[in-house]
Amino acid sequence: MLTLPKSPSGSLCPYYYLGGELHPLKYGSYFDRTAELLAVMQAEEAFILASPGSGNRRIWLDLCETRLDDEVVGALVAHLHAIKPKTHKLCLVGCSAWGRRRIIRAMKRLDPGLAVSTRFFADPEVAKQWLVGKAPV
Repeated sequence: MLTLPKSPSGSLCPYYYLGGELHPLKYGSYFDRTAELLAVMQAEEAFILASPGSGNRRIWLDLCETRLDDEVVGALVAHLHAIKPKTHKLCLVGCSAWGRRRIIRAMKRLDPGLAVSTRFFADPEVAKQWLVGKAPV
């Protein structure tokens, strides 16, 4: 039986979608369990940085039901900055308008280019379609 590889956050990696490959990062549903989330982020970062290639990952990041306090936002932005050399496209799904503003503000302080290139979506399917270049017009 063939076992599909999983990333530290529990996602199939790569995740095939509409003829393209995604790397889902499941950071949603951590609520206020910050220590657990930060441990998963650290493991994902090591996993991604150890992978072959550069600029080849289309990253879909789920933040639904995760509390985006200052500690989490700071760690998330530092994490995204660290994996940027491996990232081709990046989108975040499931954060509130307030969370989005906090993340963008932190990105602009650390890496303005990251703030410009990151997209935010409410609908996970539209986000995945955008990543593989098949977003509805």
